[in-house]
Amino acid sequence: MTAASPAVTPEHAAHEDSIAERSARRAARTRGVVFCVLGLLAFNLALSSFDVPANFKFWIDKQGGAALDIQTSVGVLWMLAGIVTGASGLWQLYRGPAFRWRAALGLMVVFWVTATFGSLLAGKTANLTGVFSGTLALAAPISLGAFAGIMSERSGMANIAIEGKLLLGACVASIVASVVKIQLGPDADPFMLGVAAFIGVIFASLAAAATGLLLAWLGIRWKVDQFIAGIVINFGAVGITNFLFLRVLTKNTELNTPPSVEAVKLPILGDIPVIGPILFNQTPYVYFTLLLMVAFTYMLFRTRWGLRLRASGEKPSAAGTVGIDVISIRYRAMLMAGLMAGIGGSALSLASAGSFQMGMSAGKGFIALAAVIFGAWNPVYAFGAALVFGFADSAQALLSILGVDVPPQLLNSVPYIVTIIVVAGVVGRVRGPAAVAQPYDQG
Repeated sequence: MTAASPAVTPEHAAHEDSIAERSARRAARTRGVVFCVLGLLAFNLALSSFDVPANFKFWIDKQGGAALDIQTSVGVLWMLAGIVTGASGLWQLYRGPAFRWRAALGLMVVFWVTATFGSLLAGKTANLTGVFSGTLALAAPISLGAFAGIMSERSGMANIAIEGKLLLGACVASIVASVVKIQLGPDADPFMLGVAAFIGVIFASLAAAATGLLLAWLGIRWKVDQFIAGIVINFGAVGITNFLFLRVLTKNTELNTPPSVEAVKLPILGDIPVIGPILFNQTPYVYFTLLLMVAFTYMLFRTRWGLRLRASGEKPSAAGTVGIDVISIRYRAMLMAGLMAGIGGSALSLASAGSFQMGMSAGKGFIALAAVIFGAWNPVYAFGAALVFGFADSAQALLSILGVDVPPQLLNSVPYIVTIIVVAGVVGRVRGPAAVAQPYDQG
């Protein structure tokens, strides 16, 4: 016999609520003070940089066409960053936990990144159309990986294996698309090459979905530690893909020459000045990511399916008592998460690099997990976090081209430094689904 668990009294519940409220108020005060200090720092940086020019350009109609010039000074940029940051800090102190600090942080990041970028350029002119367009392209696979993490963890399953799924998806997509391309022959028209790439994406998503089901089977059926299982799958993906690359693809290069997924300009929207070349001249991966973000957010927070998914990750025992099949929901969530991660992996080989290379995921799966945490398990916020990482990667490439006097090793490490800052909790502590990685018996 087991001892009955003590009943939760109203006094105990009120005590827990008061602790949570005090913690929220303390975190709000800390954020407010940090924001105010950062605002003062931005004002201080502005005082010594009003004489440094900041020159930016945007293509108006197309890449290489007419340009829109924006000229100001670095001091003005830092002054704007200080105003926004300081005002956010003061409003945070006034409003307390009710203040929507993530939205304010997103606005602050825009001004801080712009001011920092202008400081690094030190008067050199930079065309930002390519930077912002590249940001979206680089953020797409990270976002898809983040959506996969949200899907699985909202159901209660820890998904550390996103890195391995991205890597497997990239490898499978390249091989399958290359094989279909060979079957089509050298005179295949562009439409059929697009079909070959699409088939590669399908097989990549299926491979990652099978990996997700393996992780679910280990964690649900055999109650293996989900973090350990995910790490093992990551190592397995590295070993399998490295073997295929060294023993198969390097000796048969025709199996690693897939048709590339090119940018598609949307009619009418692509002709909008300035915005068109950035938002509406992208690869299908970017359009798919944006549509999925909107659909996934609606499904997660506005439908019965989303309520059941979130209940399975928060209170699976309570969900089970009202007839929700938690086990089935978790299996389906891991399947769908694998599909999304596999599509994100295919973007690495079909849209970014044009072939598969060893270790080409380069930690993007773990960056996606950081985006999940930063985004508080919300697809919209996670996409915003992915944009930050994508911009860091895109900006360091431009700074290298312009010959900015910054060590290239530091520029290459910027995306990972941002990841560490996010995971370390500098942006504020967030609470994930309560039952993540906890075994559950349907009963």
